[in-house]
Amino acid sequence: MRNLLVALLTLTSSAALAQSAEPQTPAVSETQPTEATAAAEPTVDERMTTAEGKVAALEEQNATAQSDLSALKKLKISGYIQARYQYQESLDDYGTGGFSRFTVRRGRLKATYTTDLAQAMLQIDATPSGVVLKDAEATLFIPGTKQTWSLTAGQTKWPFGYEAPQSSSDREFPERSRVIRAFLPGERDRGVKLNGRYDFLRLNIGVFDGNGTDSGTVQDNDKDKDVIGRVGFDLKWIAGGVSGWYGDSLGKLANDEFRTAYKRTRIGADLQVYLDVLPIGGTALKGEFIAGKTFGGANNATNLNASAHGYWLLLVQNLGLSDAVAVRFDSFDARNGAPNVEANGVPGANNTVNTVGVLVQHYFGENLKVSAVYEIPMTAKVADAKDPKDNLFTLQMQARF
Repeated sequence: MRNLLVALLTLTSSAALAQSAEPQTPAVSETQPTEATAAAEPTVDERMTTAEGKVAALEEQNATAQSDLSALKKLKISGYIQARYQYQESLDDYGTGGFSRFTVRRGRLKATYTTDLAQAMLQIDATPSGVVLKDAEATLFIPGTKQTWSLTAGQTKWPFGYEAPQSSSDREFPERSRVIRAFLPGERDRGVKLNGRYDFLRLNIGVFDGNGTDSGTVQDNDKDKDVIGRVGFDLKWIAGGVSGWYGDSLGKLANDEFRTAYKRTRIGADLQVYLDVLPIGGTALKGEFIAGKTFGGANNATNLNASAHGYWLLLVQNLGLSDAVAVRFDSFDARNGAPNVEANGVPGANNTVNTVGVLVQHYFGENLKVSAVYEIPMTAKVADAKDPKDNLFTLQMQARF
């Protein structure tokens, strides 16, 4: 290729010199010596040297462009915006009111830089309440595993269950179920985790501070670490797994003289089934169950050493390629079967809450979807207590890039 460029440049230079040597209107005396004209012309070696210099310059520019392009291919910028309108029923029976509001629920910007052996990922969330760090991951792809096994350190999602690690841009309903919000608030923590897969098996396990990013503390407040993990499988049409969490949370209950380390544990199981039996579109059935002790954040003494459990079930039916409908039922018992209570006609704060949600969704191409959701929370009541009027309507538009 280099020799071809040199030859082309040489021929071009020779042709130009030949053209310029053709007789034109004389600008000098006809008696001017022809030897001087010949002496002014560059030799073949000089023309070759000039051409080689030009080729070298072109090759250097091409190498620089290729290097810049290779670096850009490793960098991926993505994100999404979730804009909402919400309306909640009036709560006047309890001395408060509902609301009608517009909001930006999430404004995510994510940058990922990936090489053969490493990956750096940074994600922020910009909303009316401010800009916060969501993820900051440094990942090593373990050599020899073809990126099927990796080690991630930083601020990252807990490897527990299905709905918590799932991206909010992919989830059908606007918010995670009540049991997830109780046991895994914020879904993230600071620590290190191992991720891997072999054939249809999946393994994610890590060591974390345990308090999470929504506990109100920037740093962990104890020396103990929490071990969290999930073992799963993926057979394309059916997937699932079992999860576990073992750790401690420092806090003081009413009768404690000093701060005490209370067990923070969870066990969970999840399953997803994808069917293609109806002519109108694919069908998905999903569910998850979690039971554990100590929830709601390390600074919330009310839930220290408290046992709870909950689950959610989801049915999604696609209608062609652009539309879908879904129904979700989720249940959360904050006191693990303890009797429900009431005070002044109001159900207790720890009474069981069952929620039914109905969703209609439409995709405007690959980058924009609109969802309309109506949710009906049903708080367990006793005696003459009334169920709070807290039904919620959410209209959300999501654009992603």
